[in-house]
Amino acid sequence: MPQSQGDAVAGAALYVRDGCINCHGPNGLGGVPNPRSPDKTIPSLSGIDFRKEFNTDKKITDVIRSSSVIGRAPIVSMPHWGGILSDADLKALVAYLKTLK
Repeated sequence: MPQSQGDAVAGAALYVRDGCINCHGPNGLGGVPNPRSPDKTIPSLSGIDFRKEFNTDKKITDVIRSSSVIGRAPIVSMPHWGGILSDADLKALVAYLKTLK
């Protein structure tokens, strides 16, 4: 894990290490097939729609911890990371997600 290089760099390593990249794709672009979702793909973690729905660090952290989309039933079977990732890891992961365009 990178150290002393900032939260976003550590978060990028976590994104790969913990498998987020496998479903949400490189750079959080999504598009990986998911037959249970309305558009049949796993959602992007970047772009205007993501930033509009998850407009605070707390909202992003909450969905990572709980694995469900806030206010709706989950549309994908994302594992919950509550109790698995430390608060520092969650902070780093959120910092990385916020760099995605």
